[in-house]
Amino acid sequence: MITPHVALALVRLCFDAAAITAYGVSGFIAWIAPKRLGQATAASSNFLIIAASSLAVLSTIAWLPIEAAMIGESWQSAVDRGTLSALLCDTAIGKAWLVRLALSLLLTAALPWRSASIVRLVLSGFLLASLALTGHANMDEGTRGVLHILNDALHVLAGGAWLGSLLALPGCLARLRDPALCTEAKTALRRFSSAGHLAVALVIATGIVNTVLVLQRWPTDFASTYQMLLATKIAFVAGMTGLALMNRYIFVPRMLTQPDRAIIRIRNGTYAELALGAGVLALVAFLGTLDPA
Repeated sequence: MITPHVALALVRLCFDAAAITAYGVSGFIAWIAPKRLGQATAASSNFLIIAASSLAVLSTIAWLPIEAAMIGESWQSAVDRGTLSALLCDTAIGKAWLVRLALSLLLTAALPWRSASIVRLVLSGFLLASLALTGHANMDEGTRGVLHILNDALHVLAGGAWLGSLLALPGCLARLRDPALCTEAKTALRRFSSAGHLAVALVIATGIVNTVLVLQRWPTDFASTYQMLLATKIAFVAGMTGLALMNRYIFVPRMLTQPDRAIIRIRNGTYAELALGAGVLALVAFLGTLDPA
């Protein structure tokens, strides 16, 4: 039988993936893609955003009783009214859960508004940033605690923008062969590259700050499960960064001389980044349930 600990990691993974998908794809449509390409991307990504929003609602609903089971160290606590009431009303976990539930429901309600990409971007951004309301960022108090939460929120937003927008990139590459949208697709790729540099830099900088705030050292003690998984996550992010740099500085320039081959290489590199990103999400989901000590 699955344990509450594993169930919490799985529900965190589902929530993270859903929020990042909604945020990244909405950001690509609203800020990266020119108008006609944005409309085409929105149409082709409609099912993906609906699925992500629905998963965000379902994973949020499941989160609270699983937290109760974790605290009570038994699945019976997941349906115990006293435990659920105390968790909801008297803890930061409960307050964060209410925020996530409200935001996920609002995001779902905004789906029928086809022209509300900015609204979906803002709602999904707040939904993703709400991850900073619980977890290791709440170990500190006072000014240090506030700064830790803000840094953690910036970390997940930068990472979500990077990983989530990658989901829309293969479709953009395909539009390079569409005479009607080729120019806009090239514009989107330039904007994506510029925004990607900022997102990657923020992920690395805020990740270093988070590591220092949580551990006060580098994760070199592999006897600690937390530090071993954190080091693996860092290695995956380094791999994603290397792939992104190869795409930008090796294969994008080759689009002038070998466009077909360059597009294939960029697309394959994007899929490899997404695979590593999925690994990062899985590691983060389990890291959030572990004691850093």
